Amino acid sequence: MIFKDEFAKFDGPVIEMHAHTSDKSLDSGVSAIKMIPRAKEKGLSGICLTEHNAIWDSKDISELSDQFEIHVFSGMELGTDIGHVLAYGFKAYRPQLLMIDNLLRAAEEEGAALVLAHPMRSTGSDRKPSIVEMGEWFDALEVVNGDHSDSTDGYYVRLASQLGVGAIGGSDAHSLQAIGRVATVFGQSVNDQDALVRGLLEQNVHPIDFR
Repeated sequence: MIFKDEFAKFDGPVIEMHAHTSDKSLDSGVSAIKMIPRAKEKGLSGICLTEHNAIWDSKDISELSDQFEIHVFSGMELGTDIGHVLAYGFKAYRPQLLMIDNLLRAAEEEGAALVLAHPMRSTGSDRKPSIVEMGEWFDALEVVNGDHSDSTDGYYVRLASQLGVGAIGGSDAHSLQAIGRVATVFGQSVNDQDALVRGLLEQNVHPIDFR
């Protein structure tokens, strides 16, 4: 994991990977047109809008990117039967994706990347993935979440490494103040949605904690 005092060593794009807007997530208190400029003010290279069981249309994403002159990406935070999953690379939401078997099949077919969101938090689901399933099902773990510190002394960072999956950080922002608390540094340029997904699939990512 990268901390803010080590950030100068890395020159890849820094992207907010976990943010919710009031346009599509009922628990958010800030709209996209306010959140995106804040990401730019914070010096981020881009922001991914990961709405709860919803996704932005690619045309709207392109218009937001052009309007605010910062890369804007789309994703989803899916409330599945095994907990919350960040999904990047799908073009549309459908309720079938809330069942993990369907989600895994669809991600394989559509080339999407799946990240286990905030594994340090209970999401109220009856079942959580086992450690073995974490390694088999997900391309990465969200090892740092803006609402949580890794209080287990880097446990999830080490776990991702041991499982051979990627490790990302995300603010889980629902307010302006939360944007950019935690982000992800990519090891290659990320100028479009395909590049974002490719970086996740290739595990060319590093979490960074700016707090």
